[in-house]
This record gives sequence, C-alpha cells and structure tokens, in this order.
Amino acid sequence: MSVFEQKTILTLLKNSTAVSPLEKNTFEKNWRVSVEKRVSTWNEAHSHMNNSRPQFQLQWESEIVEYVQFLWEKTRRRSKKGETNKLGVNVPLLGPRFIPPSYLHIEKRSGGGAVDPTIQYLKPLNIVHPFYYPQLARCPRCGSDKDTTWEGWTSKGPRELHGILCEEMALGAQLRCNHCKETSKSKPKTRNSTTHRSDLVDSSIEGYCFTTTSAMYWKSWEHWKIPRESCALAEDLCQLI
Repeated sequence: MSVFEQKTILTLLKNSTAVSPLEKNTFEKNWRVSVEKRVSTWNEAHSHMNNSRPQFQLQWESEIVEYVQFLWEKTRRRSKKGETNKLGVNVPLLGPRFIPPSYLHIEKRSGGGAVDPTIQYLKPLNIVHPFYYPQLARCPRCGSDKDTTWEGWTSKGPRELHGILCEEMALGAQLRCNHCKETSKSKPKTRNSTTHRSDLVDSSIEGYCFTTTSAMYWKSWEHWKIPRESCALAEDLCQLI
C-alpha cells in the first residue's frame, strides 16, 4: 500500500524527467482541469443517489486516477508489437492500493498548512488497472487476449469495498473485446465446442465491454487468481475469509 499526498506527487512529477521542459509550464494547470472534470462527471453519475459521496473523497480519488493515468500514458505500448517504456528513477511509483496521508505527513511537510480533519475520513482506494495488472487484458466471454483494447476508466467512479477495520473503495478500467463486438449478433459457441480457444464463448456472459471491478468480468476466474483489490472485499477481510 502507498500513502498518496496530492501536492507532493504533483510536485515530484512536474520536476521529473517524465515531463518535458515544454510541458512544465502547463502541466499543473492541465492536471487540475482534468481532476475537476472527473469529479464533475462522478457527481453527475451519482446525482440520483440519496446519499451522495463527500467531495473531499472524490477529489482525492480523482487525483489518484490522474496520477495512474499519467504513469499509464508514459509506459504503455503504442502498438501491439511495441515495447513498454520505462519510468525514470525520479518518478514516484505508488499503488495499486492507496491510503490517505496521516496527521504525521501533514505535520512534517513544510508548507503543509493547517491539519484538515477530513483526512481522517478518507477511505483507501484500490486501483484495478492494466498498469498494475497487465494480465487483465483477457476477455471474460471468449478468452481472447489478442483483440482487446482498454477504453478508459469506468465513468461512474469508484465502488465500495467491505473491510474489517474500515470501508474501502475500488476503481476499475473498461476492457473492450473487438472480437465479441463483431460476433455479438451471431449465435455464440459453447465451451464444449472443439473449435480454437479464441473462438470459444461463454454464453452466460453478455456484451463486449467489461469493467474490471464488475462481477461479470470476474465470473470465469478462479478465486485464487483474482487480485484482492478487485473483489468486493478489502484485503484484510479477503485474507480472513
């Protein structure tokens, strides 16, 4: 697990080799705009709920998403045959489980300002993203990992996780299977078929776009292969069970 301090991470990234000199002047501004836009999108997605989520929680989570998205963009393959890029030694590598800073972190930081009591109410965030779990690029319906693409984050924001000591949150990415998209209107083959594995379809799973924190995505996985951060339980409760 990693303590995520928004201001510290933003400063480190801005001064790292991952950000070019031409980007440094607008980096922080673009970061802030993207974070606020994401918070606004999550608020709209939960506007119908009676118990809306605290803004300080959404803000902190959005900062984490922006950080992970930054790492992903700097390292991901640009083509199927391309190689992943490497991060410099001055780029902080945190996650996939993020915990809020404590009073100690704020007290010991210069320019940290007054201690904000809301940090005590922040819930840890677990990120289920291909940056941390590249093996997730496999369609749960047909089993293919050759014709899948990542389509960004789930637009509804993080979901709740149940834990022993505290409740946590989890946020996943969306995986699109282009093979299932093309064959979605045709009659699916069953797993008892003798065709090639990439053509086998689990008829109990519908669709071609899946979120890595949804029950549908993990339906065909054995429980011991599932990353703890992706299920409906926090790591402490998952280990206990």
